Amino acid sequence: MAEKEKEEEEEEVAERELGPLEEDGEGEDDQEEEMKKLVRAYLGLTFSVSLALLPKNSISLVPALKTQVRELSLRLLQAEEQMRQMKSRRKEDSKANARVVEIFASHRNAWQSEERRLLQGIEELRERMAELEKREAEYRARVEELEREVGERDEMISFMSRTSAAAHEFGEEEEESAAEVSFAYAGPEPQDHLNQHQQNGFDSELLASSASKFWAERANPCQGVQYESLESLYHMKHFVPRRESPWKVDGESTGVSSKLKLLEQELLNLVKVGKSDLSKVPSLMRKQAKRCQALSEKIDDLCRRMQASDPCEPTLSPEFQTQRQTEFLLEAFRLQQRASETGQKLMALQTEVAKSYYGDEVGSQAKLTTRRSLDSIMNNLKEIQRNLEIWLARIIGDLEGILARDGASRVTDYYISRYPIIQ
Repeated sequence: MAEKEKEEEEEEVAERELGPLEEDGEGEDDQEEEMKKLVRAYLGLTFSVSLALLPKNSISLVPALKTQVRELSLRLLQAEEQMRQMKSRRKEDSKANARVVEIFASHRNAWQSEERRLLQGIEELRERMAELEKREAEYRARVEELEREVGERDEMISFMSRTSAAAHEFGEEEEESAAEVSFAYAGPEPQDHLNQHQQNGFDSELLASSASKFWAERANPCQGVQYESLESLYHMKHFVPRRESPWKVDGESTGVSSKLKLLEQELLNLVKVGKSDLSKVPSLMRKQAKRCQALSEKIDDLCRRMQASDPCEPTLSPEFQTQRQTEFLLEAFRLQQRASETGQKLMALQTEVAKSYYGDEVGSQAKLTTRRSLDSIMNNLKEIQRNLEIWLARIIGDLEGILARDGASRVTDYYISRYPIIQ
C-alpha cells in the first residue's frame, strides 16, 4: 500500500511539473500560426501593390513572353537531343577506338617481324653495296693499269715508228756499220717485207732485223750457232771508222758535268746580279738545270749498267744478250723522249726570257750585265741539251747496230709478245 501511495505521489508531482511546459508549447504554436498569417498577408499585399504598379500595356506582353518560353523550351529540347546524339557518337567512337586498338595489337607482332626482316635485308644490301664498291675500285685500278700499259705501248710504238733527227745525224757511223754487218750475214732485204712493216708504223732501220733473220734462216742452216765476238768481226768492217762505245763514256767525258757545274756558278752569279729582279726566270732556269742534271744522271746510270754487262762477253747466251740489249734500247728510247721534253721546256724558257728581258731597251749597266748573264746561261743550257741528245743518239745507234749485226733484233718481238694486238 505504501508503494502505491508513493507512486501516486510521484505522478502528481510529474503532472504539476509538465503543466507549464505544455502551456509553453501551445504558446509557440500560436506564434508560428500568427507569423504565417502575417507572411501571407504581406505576400498578398505585395502582389497586389505590384499588380497595381504594373503599366497598362503589361498584359499585352504576356503572350509574347509565353511565345519566348515555348521557343526556349524547344531549343532546350533540341539541345538535349544533340547532347544525346553526341553521347551516342562518343560511345560509337570509343567502341571504334577500342576496335582499332585491338586490331593494332593483333598486327603489332606481324609488323615487328616484318620490320626485323626489312632491317636484315637492308644490312645485306649494305654488305652487297660494299662488296660492289670494292669490286668497282679493283676494276678501276685494273682499268688504270691497262690504260697505263696501253699508253706505254703507244709511247714505245711511237718511238719505234720514227728515229729522231739526232739519231740520224750523230749515229750515222753506227748505222752504217750495222747495215754492213747485216748485209754480210743476211743479204739484201726484200722490199715487200720491209714495206709491210712500214705500213704498220715501224721504221725500216728498227725492223731490218726481221727480214734479215728470215732470209738468214733460209740461207744459213747454222742459224743457231753462237756468233763470234764483236772483235772477231772487226776485219769485216775495217773500212768503217769506229768511236769509243757510248756506254763507256761518262758525263765527264761528254763535257756535261763540267757544263753543269759552270751553269750552277752562272746561276749563282745571276742571283747576285739581279737581286731586285722579281721575275720567275731565275727559278725556271734553275729548274731546267735540275732537269738536265737528272737526265744526265739517268744516262750515266744506264751507261754503267751497260758497261757492267758487256755485249761481247762470251759467257752469256745469245738470247740473254739480245734480251738485255733490247731492254737497254727501250730504256734509251724513253730517255730520248725525256730529253725531247726537256728540249721543249728549254724552248719555252727561251721564250719567257725573251719576253721578260729583251722587250725593253737597255737602260742601265745592271740590266746589260743581267742580259749578258742570261745569254751565257741559255747558251750553256743549249750546249748541255745538245750533248745529252748526241750522247743518247750514239747509245741508241750503237745498240741498234749490235742487234742488227746479230740478226736477232727483238724489239718488235718483245712488243708483240707483250702486246698481242700488234701484228
